[in-house]
Amino acid sequence: MESSVSASAVSAARRYPVWIWLVAWMIALVGGSVLLHWSWHGVVNGWQITLAFFLAINLLICGWEISLWHRIADIRRWFHDPRGSDDRPRGNLYTTPVSAREFASTRLWARTWLGYAYWDDGYADPKSFGFAIDVGNGFSTALPSAFFLVAMTVPLVSPVVLGIVGLLLFYQKFYCTCLYFFQYFYNQRWRERSLGGLIGVVGGTNSAWLVFPAIGFYVSVRLVVERSFDVLR
Repeated sequence: MESSVSASAVSAARRYPVWIWLVAWMIALVGGSVLLHWSWHGVVNGWQITLAFFLAINLLICGWEISLWHRIADIRRWFHDPRGSDDRPRGNLYTTPVSAREFASTRLWARTWLGYAYWDDGYADPKSFGFAIDVGNGFSTALPSAFFLVAMTVPLVSPVVLGIVGLLLFYQKFYCTCLYFFQYFYNQRWRERSLGGLIGVVGGTNSAWLVFPAIGFYVSVRLVVERSFDVLR
């Protein structure tokens, strides 16, 4: 009995770099959904893989965005008074060894917003558009994203219903990303930032929320118009 409890405690305490947990997350969700799709329908479909990849990322980031809402006071303190904050996180987030429990904590993912606040200080301000739109995405798209990920394979609803859910989900993401870029440049949040960093961090990360939602919108239109799952199968 004691050895069983001890082994359980050791297992729970295992710590790995954050990037390993992220890779495991993507393998589990994307790989699992592709295998499930193949087992149900006997095909490997490019559209399904593409959207599974994006939805797996979005579900992860929904957790980050909820962390932004829950930890905004910490992020503000760390950002505006870095030297006076004894609990301010140090070091590279993605190489930090963490346990499974820490990986799921809001405190850990507050660090990613602290880093992003250097490129957009709105993420240290709960009155900003960036804060509002990301918190809104976290709370409003987690369940539809999970539903669409599963229903692409498992026949939970008709193709028309799934398509309508997809149209709402992917249009929201595309439109809100356009608004985010508009306010970012309109408010000149890019000033005093390096061009390479702007392209890689702000442009690179946010552009994915234009490209993949556009693909999702296309697939959703076909689901509705064709009234079949042929686009996915």
